Amino acid sequence: MPTRNRCQLACARAQWALTQPAVREVIFVVDGSADDTAARLRSLADQDSRLRVIVNERSAGPPKAKNAGVRAATSDWVLVIDDDDIPSDELIAELLGVAHEAGADIVGVPWFNLGEAEAVEDLVARAPRTPGGPELDRPGLFPETPWADCVWMPANALFRRSIFDVVSYDESYTGNYYREETDLYVSAARAGHRVLVTDRGYTYIRFRQGGGIDRQSKLRYEYSVLRNNWYFLRKHGAWLREQGLIRRPLHEQASLIARRLKPLVRAAGRRLTRRSRR
Repeated sequence: MPTRNRCQLACARAQWALTQPAVREVIFVVDGSADDTAARLRSLADQDSRLRVIVNERSAGPPKAKNAGVRAATSDWVLVIDDDDIPSDELIAELLGVAHEAGADIVGVPWFNLGEAEAVEDLVARAPRTPGGPELDRPGLFPETPWADCVWMPANALFRRSIFDVVSYDESYTGNYYREETDLYVSAARAGHRVLVTDRGYTYIRFRQGGGIDRQSKLRYEYSVLRNNWYFLRKHGAWLREQGLIRRPLHEQASLIARRLKPLVRAAGRRLTRRSRR
């Protein structure tokens, strides 16, 4: 797990991971934190030697932090999970089971963004099921079958450690790091590894907390989305189109621009309306 300025979340996730029967080691990469995350995690490590703490004095960003953590791992399987995401019960055991049953190299699950008062059980029960599970920018879809080939999964997934001898998180993604996880899944699939999503679990977030990636202005954030998406499409667009997973890269970029601009235009319209009423 990479973490930054989220001491309470990091410690809670460390304690969760250390209670999982299949876990041999827990690796945190504290990525330029200004709070006491590193000290608190090291205190936990004094009590359980399976916990290892890597500290970047300056923030290197999630791709570099994840690569550093994976390089330090010694287990055959590695779960990469964000510090603010909550896993379903028995998630690690379920992912390992699917990996062995299906002969997979990467296994992920759907992801949900819950409202403050929303029950995760209710949301999961009514979540749509599709032949291939999650789609591009639609992470909350279950596959119709116990597992399905999929490269559109959210960040949290189980990896065969050896795939990182061939692929890694692309450190060229910057700003808000949009598409960095998808890039890894596609790179792995292109290298011949089997990438699956399963219906045997999920992860979710209840609400955004401080820390993590510094929030930019809305315009800078959206610029990062568009820039990183275009980098992703230039890198993988031809292959994705050959697989029937996207239309033309230019069409996908234009579609994303339209989707991302709508909220900005509506917000600007509301501001102009309020000003005109004064």
